[in-house]
Amino acid sequence: MSFSLVIQPHDVLLFRDGKPFSAGADIRARSLFPPTPFTIQGAIRARMLFSSGVSPADYAQGTTQAHNLRQLIGLPQGSYGQLRLRGPFLCQQENGRWVRYFPLPADVVCLKGAYTLLQPLKEPPWRSNLPDNLQTSWIRTAEHLEEARGWISEEELQGYLQGRAPGKVHEEPEFVEREHRFGIAMEWERRTVRESYLYLAEFLRLKEGVAFWIDVEGISETDLGETTGFLQLGGEARAAYYEVQEPGTDSLLTPRNKLPQRFKVVLLTPAWFSGGWQPKSGNWAQFFNAPKDSVRLVSAIIPRYQAIGGAYVDDGRRKGSFQKPMRRFVPAGSVYFFEHDDTASWVGRPFTETPSGEGDYGQIGFGTCVIGEWNYA
Repeated sequence: MSFSLVIQPHDVLLFRDGKPFSAGADIRARSLFPPTPFTIQGAIRARMLFSSGVSPADYAQGTTQAHNLRQLIGLPQGSYGQLRLRGPFLCQQENGRWVRYFPLPADVVCLKGAYTLLQPLKEPPWRSNLPDNLQTSWIRTAEHLEEARGWISEEELQGYLQGRAPGKVHEEPEFVEREHRFGIAMEWERRTVRESYLYLAEFLRLKEGVAFWIDVEGISETDLGETTGFLQLGGEARAAYYEVQEPGTDSLLTPRNKLPQRFKVVLLTPAWFSGGWQPKSGNWAQFFNAPKDSVRLVSAIIPRYQAIGGAYVDDGRRKGSFQKPMRRFVPAGSVYFFEHDDTASWVGRPFTETPSGEGDYGQIGFGTCVIGEWNYA
């Protein structure tokens, strides 16, 4: 069972960045764009709970009425049942069809107004403090390089994975506008405002025809109740319209039975590792069908970490609570360069680990990646 969902907001959206925020103590609440898999899985699971007819109390307590639902979407904490997600990705309606857009890989840089690719430099003629004998990312030029950020289309990503630099990079304002709105905290017991508790919240307004694309497995379309409908998305439970799409053939994310001797992993969604940007064990072969130590990391290009997690909440109703712990994730767009001894293959496993005691991060969309080839500079 597999299908895709397109989710279009009907209003501005708020995807809190997870940093502690309390009106009066902090003045500004910022939004993430795009939302993380945590946000998307919560919206889909809530929609399925609503459509099932099972009460939230029965679901939380695990009564007989909630048995089938728990098999589908897992427990309130710690598991996700049969549900499998991939994404979210940006998409835009063009000429009557949805075109997906993906984060620009971090090895793409701008040189004299054009985009080009960085490559590992074999046996550089200098010493560095890079860990584990990693190679420097390099391009042979004396010109100034500029950092590039944004999104590229599915077609451009296909060309990139074949070794071509993208010709066009789309920037954030093409997809979304950020709006700042003032608010004031409430005295819920007295149903009035709290004096001197003014704050500024950053909302997101998606451009016309822009939406979020999510691939879904493990459940059927009927588990959502209808193939089209509404769900609550992000902070303040803003309304969004969803529509089921045919999954089609996805050559980008299809597992490759055999990997090239030099391959690179490009993250399309954030990933978490026990050692920060890598597994503590140092065993990269666990993500591929390969013997231990047969896959060697040659280089990596990783932008600044992305902090994702819960936040301390104190709005007068919940009396303060922690949701998910704040953790540092490797951001989407990060690139890892590998070599192997001709024994590795990619079985489509998400490129991420999961903290002990939490539900599988890869199961809800973290660590979604694509595979490309590379050569030394």
